[in-house]
Amino acid sequence: MLQGKKSEADWAIEILLQENEAMFYYDLLSKIADKMNKEKDPGTLASIYTRINMDNRLIYQGEGYWYFDSNRIRKP
Repeated sequence: MLQGKKSEADWAIEILLQENEAMFYYDLLSKIADKMNKEKDPGTLASIYTRINMDNRLIYQGEGYWYFDSNRIRKP
């Protein structure tokens, strides 16, 4: 099986696992942009935010904080 490049959500999960706590959205988006070698302009950050918002593995905690819920991963 060929492995594609990591998505924004995959990077978010990796970062959140390293931090081991919820992160404020702007800090998370900035780190994702860094990992993906993308600019941190408003359009790019909005696109990253949209993509992580669509991934059900990532949970919006409230007040701008996101975390990763490992219980949402389906195991074969």
